[in-house]
Amino acid sequence: MKKLSLLFFALLLTLLPLKGGEEIKLQDKDFKLGEFSIAGGKFKVTADKGIYTVEIPEQHGITNETRGAVFNLPLKNLLGKGLQIRGEVRYENIRFDKGNPHSGGKILVYNGKAGVKNFFVSPLLKGTQKEWQPVTLYCNFPANIDDAQIVFGIQQGWGKLQFRNITIEEFPIAPLTKVKVPANFKQQYTARVTNDVPRRGVMSPPWGKLTEKDIHDLAAWNVNLIRYQIVDGFNDGNNIAAFNQWFNSAIDHIEKLMPLLKKYDIKVIIDMHRIPGGRYGRAAAAAKADGSHFRAMHEAKYRTAFIRCWENVAKRFKGNDRIYAYDLCNEPIQHGSVPYSFWDLQYDTAKAIRAIDPEVPVMVESNHMANPVFFEMEPMPLKNIIYSIHMYAPGEYTHQGVNDLSYIKTYYSARFDYRKAGWDRARLAKSMEGVRKFQQKYGAKIQVGEFSVAIWAPGGASYLDELISIFEEYKWDWTYHAFREWSGWSLEHEGTPDNMKYTGKTDRLDVMLKYFKQNKNK
Repeated sequence: MKKLSLLFFALLLTLLPLKGGEEIKLQDKDFKLGEFSIAGGKFKVTADKGIYTVEIPEQHGITNETRGAVFNLPLKNLLGKGLQIRGEVRYENIRFDKGNPHSGGKILVYNGKAGVKNFFVSPLLKGTQKEWQPVTLYCNFPANIDDAQIVFGIQQGWGKLQFRNITIEEFPIAPLTKVKVPANFKQQYTARVTNDVPRRGVMSPPWGKLTEKDIHDLAAWNVNLIRYQIVDGFNDGNNIAAFNQWFNSAIDHIEKLMPLLKKYDIKVIIDMHRIPGGRYGRAAAAAKADGSHFRAMHEAKYRTAFIRCWENVAKRFKGNDRIYAYDLCNEPIQHGSVPYSFWDLQYDTAKAIRAIDPEVPVMVESNHMANPVFFEMEPMPLKNIIYSIHMYAPGEYTHQGVNDLSYIKTYYSARFDYRKAGWDRARLAKSMEGVRKFQQKYGAKIQVGEFSVAIWAPGGASYLDELISIFEEYKWDWTYHAFREWSGWSLEHEGTPDNMKYTGKTDRLDVMLKYFKQNKNK
């Protein structure tokens, strides 16, 4: 197995045998401890009563390595399988130079054949976190890779990172579905879809805040598509009866707006942004599930409630030409085996809708939070299936400073332009290559349900312009995230993370209006 030269400064862990389904806890003997020379200073790893500490001295202009402890994986035993990494972390003064979007503490898993590389990364750790917090990372190992490593460390930065109770566990990757797609399959669409005009629009504010004035204003922008966000105002997802009442109130609200939507030829995506049962979250440990999983992927009662909700919507809106699609669930995540895969859950629901309404488009999302990585996606052998992605790459750029108090303190030194971080239109297109190939192979219709950039990110207008130009080239419909939801994403606000002001006009809005104007000419 090749050694990854990118990580040559790192420590090597002893190669442990992995046994399916058995958690293996890393111990002192698995680490080579001590000081190691790096350009500009020393790199140190120590152990004390089960706590492992990575310390990297402050160094500017640091090269792009992740310095830390590396575990070289027994790859031949992992192909076609997955790995779960769990533990706890805390950290102090993790910092980095301006313009390094991937910098920070992390657990990084690298796997990839020459020219085909995949990275799985835990949430970035920045600044200081004095209390221990849990961290979990899942990753899959396709059959076409020839290298794999886990890194516990800090990328292109410095500081102190501590971790403890790190365990690794192998698990089989469950088949996506038992549904067989015919050879040479092509997605089929009726005139309802093929004869429609291109749709360019926005994601709505939480449903209860969408007003008639908003729709008038969007019509003035020439918007012709709204992704109606059914979220907020309900916290007890486990109570199915209460969920149904809340969800039906949202459906009542959009139904009252249908005449106005028809007047302006605006279509609507019904977006079930929260589903019955929700995600496990902190209840994951007791449920022995990943906290990001939908309960409906594990528990029959929530799966049934999910399908019933959509059946009721289909009955209610059958024949309504304002419906662009039913977006079944927002940003599914599946790691490892589940009773009802993210794909089957949506497929079974789409079939139930299709039994009621033979034509209404159904929108499905891919694994990994609808990110544009379709390596675990198969087409659905039903008519009028639309595939939705969410595009925020590079996330370190689009989300810089979002929910990050340390960013506010260092705003002017931490902010960076995506172009200075090595991104351009070609690289943005490359990051969506899997979706484009899926579209071409199956004749699939693609819709970009979400994309955005924080209002204070340098180059935001250029980023949106380049991104939308790709959508237009590929003939993908799209909805910007989001209209009058949070000021940090607003096209009508300017400012910094701690001082956002309504201006009504921004260079980002100018870009959007340029593309919305094309709706008027259709």
